[in-house]
Amino acid sequence: MPHAPTPTARATVHSVRAPYTPPAASICICADAGTPSLLYTNDEAAKILKVSVATLRRWRTQQPPQGPAYVRIGARISYRHQDLADYLDSRRTVPEVAAR
Repeated sequence: MPHAPTPTARATVHSVRAPYTPPAASICICADAGTPSLLYTNDEAAKILKVSVATLRRWRTQQPPQGPAYVRIGARISYRHQDLADYLDSRRTVPEVAAR
């Protein structure tokens, strides 16, 4: 039940919380073209695509490679934000178009 102020009560100052920032894996990947590229780890990319890390590895090593484009920096594999969005767009099926 909310507290009702009395006529003699002083105004109280409430602390202001910082806005909630979601973890990287839950950021919407429908980015605008002007959005800077974010790099995701294998674990983060797997969570976004809802596949296992082993599936991402298999896609990269198949001939020809499948799955989203990736960036190799030394031994580290990363996925750009826009590449994940592009991959999801390429896998999209529109029922009316697919039925033709």
